[in-house]
Amino acid sequence: MKPINEINENIPQWLNEEEACCILNIKPKTLRQKCSKGEFCFKIEQSGTKHLYYINVSSLTDNIQKEYLKKFKDFRYNQDSYSDAPVWAKVQADKYINILNACENLTGKSLIDFVAKWNCCNPCFQTSYSSIRKMRQRYKEFGLNGLLAQYGKRAGETIVDDKLYEYFKNLYLKEGAPSLYSCWEQTKGYALRENFDIKMFPSHHSFRRRLEKEIPKQAIYLARYGQSAWNRKYSNYIERDYSNITCGKVWVSDHAQIDIACLNETGDAVFPWVTAWRDFKSSKWLGWLLQTGHPNSDHIFQTFYYAARAFGLPSDVIIDNGKDYRCRDFAGGRKRITIETDEVKTTSMLAELNIKVHFAQPYNGQTKPIERDFLKIKELLSKHAVGYRGGNILERPEKLKEEIKRGKIMPFNEFKELFDDFVINILNKKPSQGKNLKGLCPDELFNQEFTEKIITSKDALKLFCMRTSRIFRIGRNGIRDNELGITYWADWMSARTDLKVYLRRDIQNYKEAWVFRADNDEFIGNVSAMSAVAALDADIVSKQEFKEAMSAKKRNLKVAKEFIKRTQDISLNEQCANYKALYQKDLPAINPKISKIANTNMDKAIQKSKLMAEMNNFDLSVFEQRNKTQEERLFLFETDCVLEKESKGA
Repeated sequence: MKPINEINENIPQWLNEEEACCILNIKPKTLRQKCSKGEFCFKIEQSGTKHLYYINVSSLTDNIQKEYLKKFKDFRYNQDSYSDAPVWAKVQADKYINILNACENLTGKSLIDFVAKWNCCNPCFQTSYSSIRKMRQRYKEFGLNGLLAQYGKRAGETIVDDKLYEYFKNLYLKEGAPSLYSCWEQTKGYALRENFDIKMFPSHHSFRRRLEKEIPKQAIYLARYGQSAWNRKYSNYIERDYSNITCGKVWVSDHAQIDIACLNETGDAVFPWVTAWRDFKSSKWLGWLLQTGHPNSDHIFQTFYYAARAFGLPSDVIIDNGKDYRCRDFAGGRKRITIETDEVKTTSMLAELNIKVHFAQPYNGQTKPIERDFLKIKELLSKHAVGYRGGNILERPEKLKEEIKRGKIMPFNEFKELFDDFVINILNKKPSQGKNLKGLCPDELFNQEFTEKIITSKDALKLFCMRTSRIFRIGRNGIRDNELGITYWADWMSARTDLKVYLRRDIQNYKEAWVFRADNDEFIGNVSAMSAVAALDADIVSKQEFKEAMSAKKRNLKVAKEFIKRTQDISLNEQCANYKALYQKDLPAINPKISKIANTNMDKAIQKSKLMAEMNNFDLSVFEQRNKTQEERLFLFETDCVLEKESKGA
C-alpha cells in the first residue's frame, strides 16, 4: 500500500526535519545520511545559511504512515469503493474476504496450522501468516475497500530527470554491453559538470527501471549485443511447410569441425572436420566424410558421390554460401549473394544432373537444418568424449591439456570408425518429437516416403564427381600440371597439339584423367600420368622408365606417320567426280523417325572412350624387327657406346 496517493488533500505530504526525526526516532544527522543514500524521497530548501530537509510521507514505511495519518481527525481512506474498483483489484479482496472468514478468531499456532492446510487445499490462492495479519488490520480499519489491491498506483511516475535519462541511455544502449553501474557513474559525473543537484540524484536501479519501462527488452538486447545475437534470440522465425516435400528429393550439406582431439599419423593432436549431406525432411544423413584436413571442394564431391550412389539424385539441394560450395565445377559459381535459386549458365555437375541449387543466406545457420545435427553430435558425443575442447574458449575444460599430454586421446582411425557407427546407429535412429518425425527416427520416416530413386550409371556419376581442372594447352609432351607436378600423355595427343582442354580427375587417384575440349566440352580421350626419367643411369628402375619413355617417343612417331601415309594416288578426274557427287541436288525426300536419347554427356564420353580403346588396340608388331636375337643395350651418352665397342674389340 502506497498512501501517498491515498492521503486527503488537507493532510500535508511533506514532513520537516524535526517532524521526520520525531516520527522515525532518529537524529538529524542520521536522517541526512539516509537521505543521501536514497532511502527517503526528500527535498532541500535554503533558509539563510541553513539547509532545511523535507521528507515525503510516501517514502516512509506503511506502519509509520499509518501512525502519522491517525493524528488527523479528518483522515479518510481515499480510494475507490469495491463496486468502482477494477477487476484486478477485486481479485485480491475476494480472495482475502474468504480467508479472513475461514480463519476468524484463530491466532498463533492455530493460525499457522490453518495457513498450511489452506495452501494445501487451495494451491492457486495461497497465502501466509504475515499476509493474513496484515489483511486483518486493513479490514479492521478500512473495511472491504482495504482488501483491494493497491499496486500500480504510481505506474508511469519516475524521479529520473529526462536529460540525465537520455545521457544514460546513450551510454548504456551500445554494442559491447557496458555495465549498468559504470554508465550510471558516468551519468552522475555528467550531472556534476552540468550543475545538477547531486543530492537528489536517483540510484542506478531507478535508471534501469525507467529504461525497462520505456524500451522493449528485445530492443535493449539488440542495441547491446548486435543484430546477429538478436536474430537468434528474439527475431521472428519462418514456419516451414514440409507437406509438399518428399524424403530424398531435397538435400542439405555443410562442413563442421568436431570438438574432440584425435591423434593423426604424425602423433599430433588435431580436431577433425566432417562434410555431410542429409535429407532435408527426415534429417537422415546420406553421405559424409570425416577427415583431419581443412574442408574443401574435394570433400564435397566425394560425399555427394557417396550419397548419390546409395540413394540416387535429389531434385534440389540447399548448400552453404562458402567458396567451397560455390566452385565452378560443382554448383556453377555465382557473383552475388542471393537466397533464390542461382541460375547456373556454366557447365557444372549439378546443372548437368538437373539439380536446382539453393544457396543459404550467409552467416545464418537457421537456413540450414543440418546445423541442428551438429549440435546433436556435440551434446550426445563430443561432451562425453576424452579430448573435448568445448565450442569456444569459455567452454574449454581445464583437463584438455593434461589429456593430450598423457596421450589419452583416441587415434583418428579409431575415432573415425566410432563416428561412422554413431551416425548410422544413433544419429539416424534416434526418435524425435519434431513436427516432421512425430516420434519416428530419421530412418523410419525416410524409408516410408522414399519410393522413387533417380539414378545415372555408376561410371557416369563417378565422372560427374571428378574435379575439373583449369584449362591446359596440349604440348609436345602432352599436358603438364605444374601444381601437382604431373605430366599426362596418350598417343592420340600427337595429333591434337595446341588444343585447349580441361581434365576431370578422380579425387582419390590423379594418375588417370579424362580430357574434354575447353570450347565445347566434348570428350576427347583418356590420359595417364607419365613419370620423369632420371638424369643419370643409376638403377634398374631408371632404365625401365627410360625405356618406356623411348617407346612412347617411337610410338608417337609411328602414329604421326600413319596419319600422313598415302595408300593411293587420286587422279584429277576422280576428284572432279567427287565434286559432282557432292553438289548433286536431286536428293530423295526423307522422313526419319525422331528418337530422343536420354544419355547424358558423361555417358556419351564413356561410350566414346570404349570405342577409342577398341580402335587403338591394333597390332603394331609389323613395325618391329622380328629377328632380334637379343635385347639391344640402351645408352644415354655416345661415349658409353664407343667405350663399349672398344672394350669388345680389345
